Amino acid sequence: MIDFRYYLVSIVSIFLALAVGIVLGAGPLKGDIGARLTEQMTALRAEKAQLRTDLDAARRGASARDTFSLAVAPVVMKSRLAGKTVALVVAPGVDADLVKNATASLVAAGAKVGSTVTLTDAWADPSKATLRNTVASPFASLVKAPVAASSPDQLAATVLARAILAGTDRSTERLTASASAALNGLKAGDLINVTSNEVVPSSSVVFLGGPVKGSSQQDIDARLAAYVQLARALDPGGSGVVVAAKSNTTDGTKSADLVAAVRRDPDAVKVISTVDDADLPMGQGTLVLALAEQYTGGAGHYGLAADAKAVVPDLTAKQ
Repeated sequence: MIDFRYYLVSIVSIFLALAVGIVLGAGPLKGDIGARLTEQMTALRAEKAQLRTDLDAARRGASARDTFSLAVAPVVMKSRLAGKTVALVVAPGVDADLVKNATASLVAAGAKVGSTVTLTDAWADPSKATLRNTVASPFASLVKAPVAASSPDQLAATVLARAILAGTDRSTERLTASASAALNGLKAGDLINVTSNEVVPSSSVVFLGGPVKGSSQQDIDARLAAYVQLARALDPGGSGVVVAAKSNTTDGTKSADLVAAVRRDPDAVKVISTVDDADLPMGQGTLVLALAEQYTGGAGHYGLAADAKAVVPDLTAKQ
């Protein structure tokens, strides 16, 4: 049984330990503790000052990079896409400024922007595969899209590709009535939105990707696969495809969802070009150069992310 003496001994022990600590702290250990704390505070202040200096330098460097890019871009891009007609395909969630800047860059390079097609969420929703097939099937014959052995995503992607692209061996004077009907059908089926009812057959595509969201990682992967399938369907329909997106704001070493998915795909990576910093002035110029490279039969993966192969295309190469 615990009695009064137990409590008394415990209390005395506590006060004794406290007294020893006070004596040591005020005596032999006082100088060491104070010196160590002072050293640590000095080191932390120096580290903070260095981090601030590094951050300011990085910001000045980024600002200088953007200023330089804006200054030289008109010269670098001039006439790179002269006489070309380029379609824009815009995935859900793409920032409006990215669409605006991509359009401006293409026009500055001498290109004409044809159809601008915005995909709805239903385009890549795994639960709406049957809907996509049902919507696309009636229009496959209009644009001569093969129905046999086509998955729902392949068929819808092929119908869209043949509706907006003139093909490498067909004149842009091809009849557009069938293409318009196909686009209107995809629009009525809530798979796409189109800026204009007038179809302007294009010879290449810029595919702008946004953040891909889903209820699970499996859902996200399925959506990405549908977008990559579309990019692959667009490639043989014309003279090239460039998939571009904004820089990854949470981790600059990683490319955005769709760009990363294309770069991981063993087939797409060989023929489709990507740009992971299309929101930056430098990236807008890269977008034009990458598309010009596509017209020569080349493909590359550009930007600032770790999975990019170069910052920009080789300007010394024949364009």
